[in-house]
Amino acid sequence: MRLYKKAAAVLLAAAMAVSMMTACGGGAGGGNGGNGGSTGGGTEIVEPVPGPDTTDPDQGGETGGTTTQPEKTKIPDVTKSQYAQSSKKIYNSNEFYVQAAMADYDANKTKTSEGQMILARKGTDVYAKTAFTQNSKTQEHAVFAEKTNDGKYASYLLFEDAKTALKSIRNDPPMDFSKEEELPNEMYRTTVKVGGKEYYAETYTDKNGSEQIICFDENGMPKYQFSQRKDGTSETTVFQTIRIGNSNNLCQVNGYKAYTMEKDAEGNPILVDESGNKYKVTFKIDETTHKVTEVKVEDSNGKDVTTKDFAWFVKYFKG
Repeated sequence: MRLYKKAAAVLLAAAMAVSMMTACGGGAGGGNGGNGGSTGGGTEIVEPVPGPDTTDPDQGGETGGTTTQPEKTKIPDVTKSQYAQSSKKIYNSNEFYVQAAMADYDANKTKTSEGQMILARKGTDVYAKTAFTQNSKTQEHAVFAEKTNDGKYASYLLFEDAKTALKSIRNDPPMDFSKEEELPNEMYRTTVKVGGKEYYAETYTDKNGSEQIICFDENGMPKYQFSQRKDGTSETTVFQTIRIGNSNNLCQVNGYKAYTMEKDAEGNPILVDESGNKYKVTFKIDETTHKVTEVKVEDSNGKDVTTKDFAWFVKYFKG
């Protein structure tokens, strides 16, 4: 049930498409707080991200340790597992909304990063948003993707506070929901306590050798997922909201002013809005760090409109 991995893949693909168009040699930094903290819909925050309960005082709870091994019973047919049924319900739905919180822990059970994920789908339209904090730095990105009339896909890297977007076209869908999630060969049922509450859970070992424990709520949908890696690090996911048949009105780009990054006849980057207006873009790169140090945007008359209309663009590339 690694939906947030899929959301991250959507975001990465869109961000890379924008970065490659600049021809800045990696200067697009993946901005710090690129969407200004906008939530992209109502959030239901659970803090802190918990770990499973344990009898070992040095593990579990807020430190993200793993539980002592519970008694496990092998599931004869993995296709009848709760994991399989809930995954199928989500993947076969034409519309859904998922919100989750995640946290990573090192081998000493110290939290190293945490974040939020939102993934919504309506037909072939997909919205994805992640916000991760690591080393006191937060990176936040949101993307909307839709199928175009010619069968291709338009991806919009959203700047939600500014109601603007960077648009790119791709031939393949950002996420393929036609294939259900691949099931593990062996799964086990068990019970796990989180915050003093006992949950029905299923566990398996993934292809990387990590133990996965998924706790389910009373509706049979995932509530917690605990991943214990072979190197001793771990990860917790809390599924705060899963709605089937409701995308929370996120699968749309109405009200956004979209720009496409292109190149002029000399190969220099330009921005083109959906009315065909062109804007010259100039980047200055630090030769040592290869990071963008200055961004300038000019309209067709040579007027500097950077501060007036493109502060969001500067913030994204300079980080």
